[in-house]
Amino acid sequence: MLENILEREPLRETALAGGVGPGGERTMKTALVYLCEPGERGDYFISSLPVGLASIAAYLESRGRDVALLNYSALGYRRALEHLLKLRPGLVGVSLYTHNRAESLRFIRALRKRLPRAVIVAGGPHAGLLAEPLLKKAREIDYIIRGEGETALDMIIGSLEKNSRPAGPVIDTPPIADLDSLPFPGAYGGPAYGMDPNEQFKVIITSRGCPYSCAFCCSPSLWGRRVRFRSAENIADEMAYLRKKYGILYFSIRDDNLTLKKSRVMRLCRVLIERRLFVMWNCQSRVDTVDEEMLAEIKRAGCEQVQFGVETGSPRVLSLYDKKAGVEDIKNASRMARRVGLYLFFYLMAGMEGETESDIKKTVSLIRQALPGDGVVSPVALYPGSGIFESLKSKGALDDRIWFENRDSGVFLRRDPAVGEWVARLVNELGMIREWSWYRAKDFAQHRAVTGADCWVTDILEGDYYLDGENHGGAERCYERVTGNFPDNPWGHLRMGKSRFYAADYPSAVEHYRRVTELVPSYYGGRLKLAESLLGVGDREGALKNAAEALRLNPHDRRIRNLLGLIKK
Repeated sequence: MLENILEREPLRETALAGGVGPGGERTMKTALVYLCEPGERGDYFISSLPVGLASIAAYLESRGRDVALLNYSALGYRRALEHLLKLRPGLVGVSLYTHNRAESLRFIRALRKRLPRAVIVAGGPHAGLLAEPLLKKAREIDYIIRGEGETALDMIIGSLEKNSRPAGPVIDTPPIADLDSLPFPGAYGGPAYGMDPNEQFKVIITSRGCPYSCAFCCSPSLWGRRVRFRSAENIADEMAYLRKKYGILYFSIRDDNLTLKKSRVMRLCRVLIERRLFVMWNCQSRVDTVDEEMLAEIKRAGCEQVQFGVETGSPRVLSLYDKKAGVEDIKNASRMARRVGLYLFFYLMAGMEGETESDIKKTVSLIRQALPGDGVVSPVALYPGSGIFESLKSKGALDDRIWFENRDSGVFLRRDPAVGEWVARLVNELGMIREWSWYRAKDFAQHRAVTGADCWVTDILEGDYYLDGENHGGAERCYERVTGNFPDNPWGHLRMGKSRFYAADYPSAVEHYRRVTELVPSYYGGRLKLAESLLGVGDREGALKNAAEALRLNPHDRRIRNLLGLIKK
């Protein structure tokens, strides 16, 4: 058990900072920190807090710890340090990923000089997978958590507060068996910096672990191959909680593979439908863990996009990646997704060792046949613990020095010019096929035949197609099916309000957006759109009131401040 890894030793006085708890006990102020590299501050995903760090913050808060959650991605390590010094934490936990390792280590080294008494704990995938080399290179780090951080960091803090020292410096923690026992990351209500809760908490994770061994991935080394699942009820509870607290209506489920266990997915869909949450979402999946029944059901439950880890259209390169799925699996999964009307997204890579022009042509051919609506293309990157990197290590071609000598956020397998050209070509191909890959009127009729006439996601997506073409009549016929079949579904009113606003029918837009604020009072977007519509009918007082409420609900959206400035002119 975790308790057994802590040994009682006298603690140097310099390690503890904080105050006194309600029972007279000493408390340690803890800061959880994330930074990205300066060149990636504009990347929405990389500059956002990891879900795991927010989960740790929520867990520590639930245990009565004094914790702050700090996203310093926009600041850089020097300005981040100046901000942190005002908090004077006794313990600083830093989340290390391969992509942010250089900036994080700069921060840690500067932190040690400015706050020599603070206890510095490193966690995250990069730290856990390179614990021993990292401790040798960064002696400023006191402890590294290898594994899940919630209970481990709580035990470290508890030990330090009792004037004991955790055994270490590497602390190995067993996997948390019952993920339902953890508080939702979005339940965290303590001090935070650089975090928009409306964006941060729409990203959720419903499982940990992956049974596969893709050569480019370090997930099995990090989480293990035994997958632990949250229950369908717990996932729906989190969505309902965030819908009520923040008005979040769209979620991104970032499991390695949500569709791994069909029975759980089907149960989740039934719960979401029965509870009438009316949230939209997307998810990541493998192509060989879906069937048409499952894909149709997730769409009925609110899913509008499925993201497949495709990687390549070359059977030979798929084998090199150890994907355990073939090109026909990709084509079959894509056909099924398009048949039920889910938007199709591909993750692709280029630059595997031995990959050639012929392999890239096969990927181009696959794109043209499968017709994904969107996707991303990346060079093959190296990660500690991945099969590719460990194979190179065993051959003596690379060693762990690369993580310290190479300061680029991405460390790539190949750097020859061909790889850059291949990536650009595949990105261009994804863009070119959108003329054929995006759904048309005839496609929506097919989708409705598969998912049912009352599938509200189909109605929303079809309406959006017509609205994009400025066909307000066609769009509103679709949206009215949603408001008619599901009067308590905010999506129908959101889209009807949008169509009426674009048509300059501001009184009707006001009616629909007001209904959204009644259905989801904490959704700032409803208040913002209502304010804009009220301004359209000349009700400046009502517009000001709703814009002010939108700003209270979300002080991070610049559009609201711009609207307030316009109203007050």
